[in-house]
Amino acid sequence: MNKVLIYLGTSNLKEKVIEDVFKQIGIEINYIDDDDLENTLEKLLELPRKEGEKGKREPFMFIDGDNVDEIKNLESILRDNNVKIERKAVKTKNNISWTLRALMDEVDEEFEYFQLRDHLYNLIMHPDKEKLKKDPDYLKLMSMAFSLLEDQNVGKDILEIAIKSIENFKN
Repeated sequence: MNKVLIYLGTSNLKEKVIEDVFKQIGIEINYIDDDDLENTLEKLLELPRKEGEKGKREPFMFIDGDNVDEIKNLESILRDNNVKIERKAVKTKNNISWTLRALMDEVDEEFEYFQLRDHLYNLIMHPDKEKLKKDPDYLKLMSMAFSLLEDQNVGKDILEIAIKSIENFKN
């Protein structure tokens, strides 16, 4: 792994903790902020190091490397040190030419999509047991919702409808 770009964003992440974690594993970091949103990732990887500043978006990390074991190790160390950056991307031949804004928008969209999937999964795994016993329509709704999770291509709008349907079922 060559370098990691970190956008502190709206987080309460402490630079000192981040610095210590990355020093411990020998990975160079550089901070990026709102002034960098229109730069390409390729350009950002070449810029000299600067201090971190808060931004208007969620925290984000861009990893210049593709070794799966190194990335898993990094994730583990960050988790062990309570450094929570949920939005991440790894450098690819495609995204290296994107602007930081475009990549962050894409990652935000994916993050929201998987949050919806997780929310629907939790609703299905914790159904209203009384409604399951008494109302065949509720059972049918839960079954249909479960089938949505088996489809990896189901749209965000469909997930939102399923969630609302379960949450508002005959209330």
